Amino acid sequence: MNEAYFEPMIGTRYYDTRVLILSESAYSWGEGAEQINPGPSHPTSNLRHWGIDNLRKRGYYTVMGRALCGKKAPSAPELEQAWSNYSYTIFVQGTVGKTWKSRPTKAQWQEAKAQFTSLIENIRPLKVIVTGKTIWRNLPEFTGPERSTDLKAYRLSDGSLVWCLALRHPSRGVRWEELGGSIRSFRSLDLPQRG
Repeated sequence: MNEAYFEPMIGTRYYDTRVLILSESAYSWGEGAEQINPGPSHPTSNLRHWGIDNLRKRGYYTVMGRALCGKKAPSAPELEQAWSNYSYTIFVQGTVGKTWKSRPTKAQWQEAKAQFTSLIENIRPLKVIVTGKTIWRNLPEFTGPERSTDLKAYRLSDGSLVWCLALRHPSRGVRWEELGGSIRSFRSLDLPQRG
């Protein structure tokens, strides 16, 4: 795969906030005997289905939705409004396997690095919320300044900076209140935009 497979979801107010949310990977699923692979629009369609229209009791989208809205039981319109402030995509391109327990291969991690660099050059976020320390360890080498082990930047081709924050994966027992506080703090942090 030479080109990006996934098309990022671009919220209606993304270009006001310029914050990207990055999740790790997607997997295939079955309907009867048929295996269905996630398509290029999977970040948008999966977020719409599981993160807005059918919020579950547990899981990535539930914790993220609660964190972004700042409440335990947000309504679909509140979720829609919250997610509209962001761009959202999946780091590893394509499917990693047949179940949620499937893991990316070394080749998929390597390919994701190049795709990520192209993505941030293209959509030019100011900040990236990296939801998972495994993604963090597999990101391309940072080319900009560092504030801490979990707050580093990329320098884009025009010299502008893209600041990235590593957070624990939302479905790994992190409380939505804690996650929401970290996201709000990061969004309000005054960081240099050029370097």
